[in-house]
Amino acid sequence: MMKIFISHSSKNLNYGQAIVDLLVAVGINSEQIIFTSNDAFGIPTGQNIFNWLKARITEKPHVIYLLSSEYYSSIACLNEMGAAWIVENEHTIVFTPEFKASSPEFQNGALDPREMGFIINNPDRITEFIENLRSSFPISSNTVFVSQKIREFVAKVNSFNINAKSSLSIINNFNKAGPATIIDLPKETGEISVKKSLKKYVEINGSLSQVNKFFKDLQEEKLKDEEILLLHYSMDTARFKLGVGWKSNGEIDNIKIWEEIHSLNSNLSNGYDETMRRFDLKKLTEVTELTSSNNPREVILVPDLTNLLLELPEEIILKIEEALVRNPRIAQKTSWNFEKEADDLPF
Repeated sequence: MMKIFISHSSKNLNYGQAIVDLLVAVGINSEQIIFTSNDAFGIPTGQNIFNWLKARITEKPHVIYLLSSEYYSSIACLNEMGAAWIVENEHTIVFTPEFKASSPEFQNGALDPREMGFIINNPDRITEFIENLRSSFPISSNTVFVSQKIREFVAKVNSFNINAKSSLSIINNFNKAGPATIIDLPKETGEISVKKSLKKYVEINGSLSQVNKFFKDLQEEKLKDEEILLLHYSMDTARFKLGVGWKSNGEIDNIKIWEEIHSLNSNLSNGYDETMRRFDLKKLTEVTELTSSNNPREVILVPDLTNLLLELPEEIILKIEEALVRNPRIAQKTSWNFEKEADDLPF
């Protein structure tokens, strides 16, 4: 059974999920869709993320490349693109609204820039895309229904751009406004006041002040590098659910592969358990799975943190990227045996 694989950056999760919702709505079986940012369409529990993706890609799926500046900034995405491009059956190129086909990344990338891609909110091209899938996938024959779902899809993705501008303008004030930037904490009541533009992202609960403090500590360079690297790993791989306890070994294996891809040292993989304990103490994770003995075996980053990670401003992203620069893999020094080398000379 042919599948559809949506190659995307985890920072564009909202656009990717909108595509998934449209495909399912028009009749495609959810089991035919691979979208790693949603557990229902992604990697089974206990599987190695990179090995699982490699196996899925070699099944020659129809690949949807959801291209953006975030996609081209991710080494993991570019590796995925290269692997998928080699073995794909067919592909479709889709651009996020702010990404231009004339960008150097696309013009000089693995995909042929002469092929026609389209902006994700173009209703005519979306209709053409759905019609082209009919030959390989079970699309509804009710054209009125399909047209309605396409209109709903376009309205949804257009709303993302509006909401993103609103929320980013608030988060961008982080450098200017001091401690109470993402969330205001009135001194007289101690209650949490959430700005209107963030209401779609956050809930009024005790974790909000922790998320706010976490980003403040990031700006003031008070976090350990392992904490920042864990953020980068989660953003790169869309792994917002993380193994702990007896599941730590599997997560650490994934992290080691990620470190290899980014040419990083082993600080995060070696300090993973301690880093997860720090996240727990800071109330940045919630338990999602327990063992039969009621010990945690899987946790998830709190929703407030996850949603903010998907739409971070450039200066915060650069702050996170600095941790990668500080943690390069050190090549092992070669021990030269000059005496032996001299003995081996042919003269």
